[in-house]
Amino acid sequence: MMKMEQALYQWTSETLKEYSQLLGGKRLTAKADRVDYICRQMLDKETLSGIWQRLDSVTQRAVSSAYHNEGLFDERAFIAQYGALPPRPQSGHPFYSYQRTPILFDLFVIDGQVPPDLMPLLTDLVLSLERFQLVGVEALPKAVIHGRDNYSVQQAETELVGRTDLLTFLQLVDQGALNWSSTNRQLTVGSVRKVYVRLLAGDFHPEPEKLTGRYVIRPFGLDIFAQGAKLVTYNGKLSPAGREYLQTQDPAWFLEAFETWAEQGAFDELTRIAQLKGLSARTTSLTPPASRREKIIEALSWCPTHTWIDLQDFYRAVKIWQFDFDVEATQWKNLYAGPYRDYGYMSDEDYWLIVHGLYIKAVIMEYLATIGAVDVAYVSEDISMVDNAGYYIDSALSLHDGLLYFRINNWGAFLLGQADEYVPTLLPHTDLFVIDEGFQLHVLTDLLPNEQLQLEVMAEPAGDKVYRLSTEKLLTAVESGQEFELLAGFLTKHHHGMLPQTVIDWLAQLKRNVGVFTEGKTAVMIRLKEPHALTVIEHDTTLSRLCRPLDSTMVLVLSSNLQRFRKRLKELGYLLG
Repeated sequence: MMKMEQALYQWTSETLKEYSQLLGGKRLTAKADRVDYICRQMLDKETLSGIWQRLDSVTQRAVSSAYHNEGLFDERAFIAQYGALPPRPQSGHPFYSYQRTPILFDLFVIDGQVPPDLMPLLTDLVLSLERFQLVGVEALPKAVIHGRDNYSVQQAETELVGRTDLLTFLQLVDQGALNWSSTNRQLTVGSVRKVYVRLLAGDFHPEPEKLTGRYVIRPFGLDIFAQGAKLVTYNGKLSPAGREYLQTQDPAWFLEAFETWAEQGAFDELTRIAQLKGLSARTTSLTPPASRREKIIEALSWCPTHTWIDLQDFYRAVKIWQFDFDVEATQWKNLYAGPYRDYGYMSDEDYWLIVHGLYIKAVIMEYLATIGAVDVAYVSEDISMVDNAGYYIDSALSLHDGLLYFRINNWGAFLLGQADEYVPTLLPHTDLFVIDEGFQLHVLTDLLPNEQLQLEVMAEPAGDKVYRLSTEKLLTAVESGQEFELLAGFLTKHHHGMLPQTVIDWLAQLKRNVGVFTEGKTAVMIRLKEPHALTVIEHDTTLSRLCRPLDSTMVLVLSSNLQRFRKRLKELGYLLG
């Protein structure tokens, strides 16, 4: 960080002439004299006060903004909050006029930084910090006008739906019902459908013609979130954290998983902006997804809860609060919109709305809304809500393009650190069924999909809202990897009153029976085709130790001993066929 004199010496003498004249030094000719004059004017408390009074209100606010930001001037944040930069007279070159015409602001903020030796002199001059407060909208519109058409606004309350869908997804994983592609570790087409048909409220958009991860939001978001949060392992099994949450539904366990996803999730949500091109180009270098995701989560944690927030207002807040993020790690932008590279290059504003804006929408809608942390309001038609998107393509740029508003609910407030504990908006039903002495289970209410799945792994349908507990199904579920305690606990927790003694005894007996018969080491049966073969084995100390005769025509060899058994036979002149 350079002091003022060092910074000024980087300018040409001609440039210094213009700035020294702004301060009254009209007859100075040498570069050193001009630098010395500017420093004496700016670094003297009395003359600085006079210069400060010459600044217009916008410029005073801009310098104050930099002062309160440790000397750094965030141009994008200032424009977002105040609508314009300090006024600069036009020159003969309109396109370059802002950069070329000298103004006093440039002496307070040199190349985006207030010189450190100027900072203490500004303490008594700068305006107080104006903190930007994001305010929610009073009521959602029923429709929005875009272009010449009206589009109805869909609304989705997600708290119960999202939490239920995630539990259903984890149930399906635990039951081994889902498969993943070996190339990209995403759900196969068949598995997407399995998740889709069990969603409590369907997906955000109508069912697409092709039911694949590319065209759905909730099934895809559940999968990527569960993997990024380390609830599901790379091999498609529940992790210890995933099993713990499925069993207890403890918000504290889930909070750790949520933070893991935000800080470590490797999936890049840019790939979900279908019409964003150049992501895989040789010259494209992207920032880590977690570095962007963390800033979005942090910005959301500053938002008011339980009120609808306009995405355009949130965009402003991201910039003003300085939670904006880099997408490309290079100075030159390589990403473009639409199918044609020559027509897809974007202005700075269009680039921000399409790349940054749609990335933010993907995080909010595909993950936070999918897991139930935010409610959303959106347009479902295949039309882009991004200004100027029509310059690049005629359709929506992504599945999340139509997102217009979001609202942080109780679940989101807890996950974002705005509430110390989670209090469900709707208390879950605990008494789901009653079981009689004959093992008949009578459902008392409409079951959620995850509850239905859990029940069906240990009971057979026996009528309308009637099931019969099945020893074979329950033990098969345990055999496939589900925990006996989890299954038994589900019956105990959701039964109306105490379980019948017959059911308690049944569960206790099954628990004792699990593991009574234990599978031992694998072995190979070897047929003896000649009568004397058994005699050969019995008279050889090595062979007799490596196998066990079943009868005169068959011996049993452990798989671990088979190689030594084969070797000894060859030493004796025999070949195992």
